[in-house]
Amino acid sequence: MFLSIESVENWYPKTFSEKIDLIMLYFGSHIKHIGESIKIKKQTLYSILFVDRFDYSDMGKKSVRDESVIEGQAEYMLEYLVKRGYIEKIFSTGWFERDEAEINLLPEGYARIDALQKNTANGKNVLVAMEFGNNTKLLREAIRQGITDAGYLAVFIDEVQHNDFITPELLKYIKNSKFIVVDLSDRNNGAYFEEGYAMGLGKQVIQLCRCDVKLHFDIAQKNTIMWEKEDDIPEKFKNRIIATID
Repeated sequence: MFLSIESVENWYPKTFSEKIDLIMLYFGSHIKHIGESIKIKKQTLYSILFVDRFDYSDMGKKSVRDESVIEGQAEYMLEYLVKRGYIEKIFSTGWFERDEAEINLLPEGYARIDALQKNTANGKNVLVAMEFGNNTKLLREAIRQGITDAGYLAVFIDEVQHNDFITPELLKYIKNSKFIVVDLSDRNNGAYFEEGYAMGLGKQVIQLCRCDVKLHFDIAQKNTIMWEKEDDIPEKFKNRIIATID
């Protein structure tokens, strides 16, 4: 999946509470059954917990932090989750005595995950429904740029790694997106379906269409960003998102 520097910056949590939310969502998606524990290697857990592995000087020079300091930050994050009643550790010894941590979610943790999953529309993901192919590469990147410039993350289903059938995965991303973007220039039936499904969920939908294409009468009266060249899209699109999306 293509990730620009801007996309990474938009996705990376900027506050402590955002980090905690993402950590809990990770645990929730990787523990298959209630009551089961999860074992995570120390180095992997550093990434999950958003541990700072480097220090940066005023001149921008990067230096690796001491392992004991890195481990201490990881333990701090885990102990915070314990104090909140979200998780418990299986063994009474230190978190990393065996170079891995074994974690069990508690009822309060499951409740927190449920609440987060119900409110994922408050996040940054935006599903884009459009025709995929070599002829729409410029259009794809223009839409991606507009979404990124507005502070969100564009999700194109053909770039997402998954093991499910495409339709359930697609519907999941529509449900979990802040809003939906649909380009109707190619009169793609799938894009019409995805727009209808999103509207049925009460999601806001931003439409785009090439100027020489006549929209279906059912949606022709909806305010649509009409474009002539792909270069026209990013600025117009960014402004529409900022003006209409909370």
